[in-house]
Amino acid sequence: MAFEVNQYVFHKHCGICLVQALAPLPGMNNGMLYYVLSPLFGDDKGSIVRVPVDGASSLGTPIDKDQAMDLIANWPSPKKDIYIADSKLRKQSYESALKEGNLIALIPLLQGALQRKARDGHLNSMDSQFVNRAAPLVYGSISLALDINYDDVSRFIADHVA
Repeated sequence: MAFEVNQYVFHKHCGICLVQALAPLPGMNNGMLYYVLSPLFGDDKGSIVRVPVDGASSLGTPIDKDQAMDLIANWPSPKKDIYIADSKLRKQSYESALKEGNLIALIPLLQGALQRKARDGHLNSMDSQFVNRAAPLVYGSISLALDINYDDVSRFIADHVA
């Protein structure tokens, strides 16, 4: 799949990015082009990410409005505790979901961690790191798809989940 300059893409590790340019690595003239990406949300915001055009398997098309509303319609109920208590299983689940960059896999894990934060008032280091990586992937995708401010996404979801 080829992407164009000024197009939004979903990077499975950085979330929503804007394609700034197609260019070789600085100082390299081997003919290999890279997507020069600017992540829009989270800790990666403001950085530059380069992905080889020929090996862009980590990139995809962002979700659309219908897909975002489907994700929200299937969002886990906040009334059901879905936090994974077993720390080894939780760590494996976190790592697998982040490696895949799959929103459907990330959402229940994110919801579970946020439930724990609401219940206990804080998160341990592992949960906090996961939330910091997963929230921009999930909320950033929904923000772009629904054209709402990133900071308003969690409230929008809460207003639409029973």
